[in-house]
Amino acid sequence: MLNTKESELDMRDYRKQILQEFLEIQGSAFEIINNWRRGPQKILTKINTNGVNDILTEVDQKIEELAVTFIQRIVPDARVFGEENFKHDFSITRLPIYFVIDPIDGTKEFVRGSSEWSISLCLVENSEPTVALISMPDRRLVFTAIKDEGTRVNGKRIQLAKDINRKRIGVSPRQIRENKFRLAIEGSSFSPIEVSALTPKVCAILAGEVDAAVYFPQEGQSATLWDYAAAVLLIREAGGRITSLCGGELPFSGEGVIHKKGWIAANSNEYHAHLLSCLKT
Repeated sequence: MLNTKESELDMRDYRKQILQEFLEIQGSAFEIINNWRRGPQKILTKINTNGVNDILTEVDQKIEELAVTFIQRIVPDARVFGEENFKHDFSITRLPIYFVIDPIDGTKEFVRGSSEWSISLCLVENSEPTVALISMPDRRLVFTAIKDEGTRVNGKRIQLAKDINRKRIGVSPRQIRENKFRLAIEGSSFSPIEVSALTPKVCAILAGEVDAAVYFPQEGQSATLWDYAAAVLLIREAGGRITSLCGGELPFSGEGVIHKKGWIAANSNEYHAHLLSCLKT
């Protein structure tokens, strides 16, 4: 029987192996992306988790298929909670170990030619994210984290810190145009910076482009587990904080993973607490 120290070493090796697989997935995804861009760029439609018409591309589908194939190479019985194959089966999220895939967070931005989209991969163990990768290919940025080992950007470890001379918050371009949300932001003393989609907002924090980010709850809108799973670990390991806009932790188990209560992230506990008091719903 392995002792505790040996078990911990084995777990660290296992997580490093998973991260290496994630890096290979995002690297192999480039060919799928480039082929689509060279082709007719066909746009498809779907009904999303909120029952609303949405768009997708073959890139969304093929990257998810690629990711599942790569993950099951090293974990043959792996269960995957992915956006494009979601069948409202939440039992996966109650397993001791499962993987989360968002092949493209920000499909609309991807189609428009914006760089504000990402590939997101995460390993979840006992309802806690333990290995995470978010790649923004058009910006050549790869954010990675392993639990208790910090967050890295393109391989370089980072540590977030607030800047008292600069208070900027990433907000949805759509939401900031609504009066009630704009007034709430103005009352927080933070300057709004428009950033689309959840993971690009979190990446903007990690890259030091903004100090915080927020998404207000709205009818017909949500942040689903595949949107935030990797982001939670990346923010935590970098020294920041991310929660629901109600103040609770974002869920990793059950039907609540289709999260409809908004969210807030910041590069420090102090900024997070301040913004939560101003913006909490």
